[in-house]
Amino acid sequence: MKTRLSLFIALAVAALLLPLGAGAQKLKFKTCTQPLPLQLKPFTKQPQQIDFLCGNTGCFKNAANDQQNAQKNNFCASTVSITPITLKTFSALNDASNREPSIPKGEPPASRAKLANIISLSHGKKLGEGKVVSFTGYVLDARHSNVDKDNPLTAGNGESVQCNLLGCAYNDIHITLAEDPGEQKLCNTVVAEIIPHYRPPAWDLFDSPDYTMFFKTHPVRITGQLFFDGSHVPCTSEGKAGNNPARDNAKDFERLALWEIHPIYAIDVCKFADKTKCEAANAWIPFSELKQLLGLSTVTPTDKCKATTDKPSSKCPGFK
Repeated sequence: MKTRLSLFIALAVAALLLPLGAGAQKLKFKTCTQPLPLQLKPFTKQPQQIDFLCGNTGCFKNAANDQQNAQKNNFCASTVSITPITLKTFSALNDASNREPSIPKGEPPASRAKLANIISLSHGKKLGEGKVVSFTGYVLDARHSNVDKDNPLTAGNGESVQCNLLGCAYNDIHITLAEDPGEQKLCNTVVAEIIPHYRPPAWDLFDSPDYTMFFKTHPVRITGQLFFDGSHVPCTSEGKAGNNPARDNAKDFERLALWEIHPIYAIDVCKFADKTKCEAANAWIPFSELKQLLGLSTVTPTDKCKATTDKPSSKCPGFK
């Protein structure tokens, strides 16, 4: 009798500890057998609402898009070796993928095999999609992408990788990075993205106006998987927006390369505005500690992210 009572109590306690909705819903998003990587590790057993609603490949378009979406949501890249990279590295990756005949312009490639080890670094190490890298630079812009600024929960289309769900909680945070804090040309910038799956609450506020001034003067270090976004085209060699043949030759948004850090596994910020002081090991803190460093009692979400829902709308055909 005591054994049965103890078992009943244990099950009741476990049910109370489950994330909201977990008792009635089944996780659709699959993680790896090991814990989540780097700074995401403490959140390994803390799924978000999107993880019950949308799987790794998102909303189906075609097989190539499914492969690309799965890569965008990849938490399984090895972090044993992390390669520091610069804008020159992104440029070399861009040149290599532009030369590869199996990679089409403006749409995901049917096979991503050629992207895996597409360049060799000076010491002979191969680099390409699926490798973990780190980039140090300045945040020129950060925003929850694919979210309508006026009607975030009812307008817009979302993004296929996140099942076209509407609202900030269900979409990526798009970060524009430059090596120069005063960079004026977006064709000299690169992209990193925080995905919504298993997203730490502190990271969901990365685009808060409370952090804008800090980012203007302090370097950040972004670590994560190197990823090739085949749905776009990069800037031209003349430093102008490229025309995307898959979108009726419309001008694409400006960036140096289609290579991104996506998803992000760790975000660190330098405590000093003087970049030379950032060379010290103790100069860096996890972004999650920035609120405390700045002495903020609360952090305000950007206006469009103040609207929230546990039952988001979706433009994905057949989404339930």
